[in-house]
Amino acid sequence: MKYKKIIIFGGTSEISLELLNLYLNETEKFIIFCRDKKKFLKLLDEKNFLISNKEKVEIFETDLYNLDENLKIVHNFKNEISGIFWIAGYTGDGIKEYEEIEQAEKNIKINFLNPVIILSEISKKMIKDKNSFIAAFTSVAGLRGRKKLLYYSSSKSGMIAFLSALRQKLFKDKILVNTIIPGYMNTKPFRDLKQKAPTLLVTNPKIVASILKRSIDNRKEIVYINNFWRIIMLAIKIIPERIFKRFSF
Repeated sequence: MKYKKIIIFGGTSEISLELLNLYLNETEKFIIFCRDKKKFLKLLDEKNFLISNKEKVEIFETDLYNLDENLKIVHNFKNEISGIFWIAGYTGDGIKEYEEIEQAEKNIKINFLNPVIILSEISKKMIKDKNSFIAAFTSVAGLRGRKKLLYYSSSKSGMIAFLSALRQKLFKDKILVNTIIPGYMNTKPFRDLKQKAPTLLVTNPKIVASILKRSIDNRKEIVYINNFWRIIMLAIKIIPERIFKRFSF
Protein backbone atom coordinates (compact mmCIF):
# COMPACT_ATOMS: atom_id res chain seq x y z
CA MET A 1 0.00 0.00 0.00
CA LYS A 2 1.26 3.46 -0.90
CA TYR A 3 -1.01 5.35 1.51
CA LYS A 4 -1.86 4.71 5.17
CA LYS A 5 -5.00 6.86 5.49
CA ILE A 6 -6.65 9.26 3.05
CA ILE A 7 -9.23 11.79 4.22
CA ILE A 8 -11.95 13.07 1.89
CA PHE A 9 -14.01 16.15 2.79
CA GLY A 10 -17.21 16.18 0.74
CA GLY A 11 -17.89 12.45 0.66
CA THR A 12 -21.16 12.51 -1.28
CA SER A 13 -19.60 14.37 -4.20
CA GLU A 14 -19.49 12.34 -7.41
CA ILE A 15 -15.79 13.15 -7.63
CA SER A 16 -15.19 11.69 -4.15
CA LEU A 17 -16.81 8.42 -5.18
CA GLU A 18 -14.60 8.19 -8.26
CA LEU A 19 -11.52 8.86 -6.12
CA LEU A 20 -12.48 6.06 -3.74
CA ASN A 21 -12.40 3.59 -6.60
CA LEU A 22 -9.15 4.97 -8.03
CA TYR A 23 -7.34 4.76 -4.69
CA LEU A 24 -8.98 1.57 -3.44
CA ASN A 25 -5.97 -0.68 -3.97
CA GLU A 26 -3.41 1.91 -2.86
CA THR A 27 -4.89 2.90 0.50
CA GLU A 28 -5.25 1.05 3.78
CA LYS A 29 -8.12 3.19 5.01
CA PHE A 30 -10.35 6.09 3.96
CA ILE A 31 -11.79 8.67 6.35
CA ILE A 32 -14.89 10.36 4.93
CA PHE A 33 -16.50 13.60 6.08
CA CYS A 34 -20.05 14.06 4.78
CA ARG A 35 -23.34 15.64 5.82
CA ASP A 36 -25.47 12.54 5.18
CA LYS A 37 -24.06 9.11 6.05
CA LYS A 38 -27.06 7.19 4.71
CA LYS A 39 -26.83 8.98 1.40
CA PHE A 40 -23.12 8.26 1.19
CA LEU A 41 -23.61 4.54 1.84
CA LYS A 42 -26.38 4.42 -0.74
CA LEU A 43 -24.07 6.05 -3.30
CA LEU A 44 -21.40 3.46 -2.53
CA ASP A 45 -23.89 0.70 -3.31
CA GLU A 46 -24.87 2.39 -6.56
CA LYS A 47 -21.18 2.54 -7.51
CA ASN A 48 -20.81 -1.18 -6.73
CA PHE A 49 -18.35 -0.48 -3.94
CA LEU A 50 -18.11 -4.02 -2.53
CA ILE A 51 -19.18 -4.71 1.07
CA SER A 52 -15.68 -6.00 1.90
CA ASN A 53 -14.27 -2.65 0.83
CA LYS A 54 -16.64 -0.75 3.11
CA GLU A 55 -14.58 -1.96 6.04
CA LYS A 56 -11.83 0.31 4.76
CA VAL A 57 -14.08 3.35 5.16
CA GLU A 58 -14.64 5.33 8.37
CA ILE A 59 -17.42 7.89 8.07
CA PHE A 60 -18.02 11.07 10.05
CA GLU A 61 -21.40 12.72 9.55
CA THR A 62 -20.73 16.41 10.06
CA ASP A 63 -21.54 19.81 8.64
CA LEU A 64 -18.38 21.62 7.55
CA TYR A 65 -20.00 24.87 8.67
CA ASN A 66 -19.51 23.67 12.26
CA LEU A 67 -15.81 24.24 12.81
CA ASP A 68 -15.70 23.19 16.47
CA GLU A 69 -17.37 19.85 15.76
CA ASN A 70 -14.90 19.04 12.99
CA LEU A 71 -11.86 20.10 15.00
CA LYS A 72 -12.86 17.73 17.83
CA ILE A 73 -12.75 14.87 15.31
CA VAL A 74 -9.50 16.01 13.70
CA HIS A 75 -7.68 16.44 17.01
CA ASN A 76 -8.35 12.77 17.82
CA PHE A 77 -6.58 11.52 14.68
CA LYS A 78 -3.27 9.72 15.07
CA ASN A 79 -0.28 10.84 13.03
CA GLU A 80 -1.09 8.39 10.24
CA ILE A 81 -2.54 10.65 7.55
CA SER A 82 -1.04 10.20 4.08
CA GLY A 83 -3.40 12.31 2.00
CA ILE A 84 -6.27 14.78 2.11
CA PHE A 85 -8.81 15.69 -0.55
CA TRP A 86 -10.81 18.84 0.13
CA ILE A 87 -13.67 18.69 -2.37
CA ALA A 88 -16.46 20.31 -0.36
CA GLY A 89 -17.62 23.78 -1.31
CA TYR A 90 -20.59 26.11 -1.46
CA THR A 91 -21.34 28.53 -4.29
CA GLY A 92 -24.05 30.53 -2.54
CA ASP A 93 -25.98 33.50 -3.88
CA GLY A 94 -23.83 36.62 -4.30
CA ILE A 95 -26.79 39.01 -4.42
CA LYS A 96 -28.48 37.56 -1.34
CA GLU A 97 -25.18 37.40 0.56
CA TYR A 98 -24.55 41.10 -0.04
CA GLU A 99 -27.87 41.89 1.63
CA GLU A 100 -27.72 39.32 4.44
CA ILE A 101 -24.62 39.14 6.63
CA GLU A 102 -25.42 35.62 7.83
CA GLN A 103 -25.38 34.30 4.27
CA ALA A 104 -22.07 36.02 3.53
CA GLU A 105 -20.61 34.55 6.71
CA LYS A 106 -21.74 31.07 5.69
CA ASN A 107 -19.98 31.34 2.33
CA ILE A 108 -16.74 32.61 3.85
CA LYS A 109 -16.70 29.95 6.55
CA ILE A 110 -17.36 27.00 4.25
CA ASN A 111 -15.08 28.11 1.43
CA PHE A 112 -12.22 29.74 3.32
CA LEU A 113 -12.11 30.02 7.10
CA ASN A 114 -13.02 26.45 8.04
CA PRO A 115 -10.94 24.63 5.39
CA VAL A 116 -7.91 26.80 6.22
CA ILE A 117 -8.05 25.91 9.91
CA ILE A 118 -8.98 22.25 9.43
CA LEU A 119 -6.28 21.63 6.80
CA SER A 120 -3.71 23.41 8.98
CA GLU A 121 -4.56 21.17 11.93
CA ILE A 122 -4.52 17.94 9.94
CA SER A 123 -1.23 18.85 8.27
CA LYS A 124 0.39 18.51 11.71
CA LYS A 125 -0.70 14.87 11.79
CA MET A 126 0.54 13.86 8.34
CA ILE A 127 3.18 11.30 7.50
CA LYS A 128 6.22 13.13 6.18
CA ASP A 129 7.27 11.32 3.04
CA LYS A 130 7.34 11.63 -0.74
CA ASN A 131 3.83 10.19 -1.17
CA SER A 132 1.95 12.45 1.25
CA PHE A 133 -0.32 15.12 -0.21
CA ILE A 134 -2.99 17.72 0.39
CA ALA A 135 -5.23 18.33 -2.64
CA ALA A 136 -7.82 21.09 -2.36
CA PHE A 137 -10.38 22.36 -4.84
CA THR A 138 -10.41 26.10 -5.40
CA SER A 139 -12.11 27.71 -8.41
CA VAL A 140 -11.42 29.75 -11.53
CA ALA A 141 -13.63 32.32 -9.77
CA GLY A 142 -10.78 32.83 -7.31
CA LEU A 143 -8.48 34.13 -10.03
CA ARG A 144 -10.37 37.40 -10.33
CA GLY A 145 -13.17 38.84 -8.22
CA ARG A 146 -16.67 39.00 -9.67
CA LYS A 147 -19.63 40.94 -8.33
CA LYS A 148 -22.08 38.09 -8.97
CA LEU A 149 -19.90 35.82 -6.83
CA LEU A 150 -18.66 38.46 -4.42
CA TYR A 151 -17.93 36.29 -1.38
CA TYR A 152 -17.36 33.03 -3.23
CA SER A 153 -14.68 34.45 -5.53
CA SER A 154 -13.05 36.27 -2.59
CA SER A 155 -12.99 33.10 -0.49
CA LYS A 156 -11.58 31.01 -3.32
CA SER A 157 -8.92 33.63 -3.98
CA GLY A 158 -7.96 33.47 -0.32
CA MET A 159 -7.86 29.69 -0.53
CA ILE A 160 -5.44 29.80 -3.46
CA ALA A 161 -3.15 32.12 -1.46
CA PHE A 162 -3.40 29.90 1.62
CA LEU A 163 -2.44 26.78 -0.33
CA SER A 164 0.57 28.61 -1.75
CA ALA A 165 1.69 29.53 1.78
CA LEU A 166 1.00 25.99 3.06
CA ARG A 167 3.09 24.63 0.18
CA GLN A 168 6.05 26.66 1.44
CA LYS A 169 5.34 25.58 5.01
CA LEU A 170 5.33 21.86 4.20
CA PHE A 171 8.03 21.80 1.54
CA LYS A 172 10.74 20.52 3.88
CA ASP A 173 8.39 17.79 5.09
CA LYS A 174 8.06 16.51 1.48
CA ILE A 175 4.27 16.94 1.61
CA LEU A 176 2.77 17.92 -1.74
CA VAL A 177 0.19 20.72 -1.68
CA ASN A 178 -1.95 20.43 -4.77
CA THR A 179 -4.07 23.46 -5.77
CA ILE A 180 -6.90 22.30 -8.01
CA ILE A 181 -8.47 24.92 -10.27
CA PRO A 182 -11.52 23.43 -11.96
CA GLY A 183 -13.93 25.09 -14.31
CA TYR A 184 -17.43 23.74 -14.83
CA MET A 185 -17.82 20.14 -13.66
CA ASN A 186 -20.83 18.02 -14.52
CA THR A 187 -21.76 17.39 -10.90
CA LYS A 188 -25.03 17.94 -9.06
CA PRO A 189 -24.31 21.55 -7.95
CA PHE A 190 -23.61 22.53 -11.56
CA ARG A 191 -26.69 20.71 -12.85
CA ASP A 192 -28.84 22.33 -10.16
CA LEU A 193 -27.85 25.77 -11.43
CA LYS A 194 -29.32 24.78 -14.82
CA GLN A 195 -26.51 26.72 -16.37
CA LYS A 196 -25.72 26.23 -20.03
CA ALA A 197 -22.10 26.00 -21.10
CA PRO A 198 -20.18 24.71 -24.15
CA THR A 199 -19.35 21.03 -23.81
CA LEU A 200 -15.63 21.79 -24.06
CA LEU A 201 -15.81 23.76 -20.81
CA VAL A 202 -17.54 21.04 -18.75
CA THR A 203 -15.65 18.04 -17.35
CA ASN A 204 -17.30 14.89 -16.01
CA PRO A 205 -16.42 13.57 -12.51
CA LYS A 206 -14.62 10.45 -13.72
CA ILE A 207 -12.21 12.50 -15.83
CA VAL A 208 -11.76 15.02 -12.99
CA ALA A 209 -10.76 12.22 -10.59
CA SER A 210 -8.42 10.68 -13.14
CA ILE A 211 -6.66 14.01 -13.82
CA LEU A 212 -6.41 14.63 -10.11
CA LYS A 213 -4.81 11.27 -9.36
CA ARG A 214 -2.34 11.67 -12.22
CA SER A 215 -1.36 15.13 -10.99
CA ILE A 216 -0.67 13.77 -7.50
CA ASP A 217 1.31 10.82 -8.84
CA ASN A 218 3.41 13.30 -10.85
CA ARG A 219 3.72 15.68 -7.87
CA LYS A 220 2.14 18.64 -9.68
CA GLU A 221 1.34 21.64 -7.53
CA ILE A 222 -1.06 23.75 -9.63
CA VAL A 223 -3.62 21.84 -11.66
CA TYR A 224 -6.19 23.14 -14.12
CA ILE A 225 -8.73 20.38 -14.64
CA ASN A 226 -9.58 21.79 -18.06
CA ASN A 227 -6.88 23.69 -19.94
CA PHE A 228 -9.47 25.73 -21.83
CA TRP A 229 -10.06 27.54 -18.52
CA ARG A 230 -6.38 28.32 -18.23
CA ILE A 231 -6.62 30.26 -21.51
CA ILE A 232 -9.92 31.93 -20.59
CA MET A 233 -8.67 33.08 -17.19
CA LEU A 234 -5.38 34.32 -18.62
CA ALA A 235 -7.40 36.57 -20.94
CA ILE A 236 -9.64 37.76 -18.09
CA LYS A 237 -6.73 38.46 -15.75
CA ILE A 238 -4.98 40.81 -18.18
CA ILE A 239 -8.03 43.08 -18.58
CA PRO A 240 -7.19 46.41 -16.87
CA GLU A 241 -9.18 47.06 -13.70
CA ARG A 242 -10.62 50.32 -15.05
CA ILE A 243 -12.26 48.28 -17.82
CA PHE A 244 -13.01 45.12 -15.87
CA LYS A 245 -15.07 47.00 -13.27
CA ARG A 246 -17.59 47.92 -15.98
CA PHE A 247 -18.40 44.30 -16.82
CA SER A 248 -21.45 42.59 -15.38
CA PHE A 249 -20.48 38.89 -15.62
